[in-house]
Amino acid sequence: MSTIDIRERYNDHQENTRVAEDALQSRIWTMLPGVIVSFTAADGAPIASVKLAVKGYDSANDGSRSFHDLPTLPHCPVVFPRGGGCSLTFPVNAGDECMVLFSSRSIDEWWQSGIGQPPFDYRQHDLSDGLCFVGLTSKARPLANISTAAAQLRSDDGTTLIELNASSKEVRIVATGGITLDGPVNITGAVTTESTITAQGDVKAGSISLTSHEHPVTEAPGTTGTPQ
Repeated sequence: MSTIDIRERYNDHQENTRVAEDALQSRIWTMLPGVIVSFTAADGAPIASVKLAVKGYDSANDGSRSFHDLPTLPHCPVVFPRGGGCSLTFPVNAGDECMVLFSSRSIDEWWQSGIGQPPFDYRQHDLSDGLCFVGLTSKARPLANISTAAAQLRSDDGTTLIELNASSKEVRIVATGGITLDGPVNITGAVTTESTITAQGDVKAGSISLTSHEHPVTEAPGTTGTPQ
């Protein structure tokens, strides 16, 4: 014999309205945390497969609930900061935490064309229209030593970083593996080093070459040979 929901035994308009509103809201998806399953940037369009980190549930006639995994979202567009011809990208790995925002209308047509199009269907707040923002952090996977004084682009372990401090007007770079600059470098201030400077090519001070300059001799006419 089936069990009857106790609310069916009395007529309460406010309670009936609340139950109907709860049922409606349960089908409206807005934002959920998730975990990256896989990532691809094929054709320059980054997409992630995301396992949602909140369980769904089914309600029985007696009001009890049984919980289950929500479906894995196979193709969520990944949002990287981008604008004005510039972008900030970073690696996305399986296991990374993320936040999935669900569009209020279908995104399929925009995803294919990049412009406004009539919708293929009229679904709203659907699980298939999720946008993935990578970088959400739970207490289970803390990011240690977060700077509260400067902006940083950093590795999670903090061993490699670029730091911009608005108060001290300083930029600090930590890179134990080295820094590679591909292009001409112009420096308008003084340069101080605490280690060796090694150059594959010539070094000049004004017009004087380090590799070919000569010195006059004091005991005989002429100049010395070039440096060896």
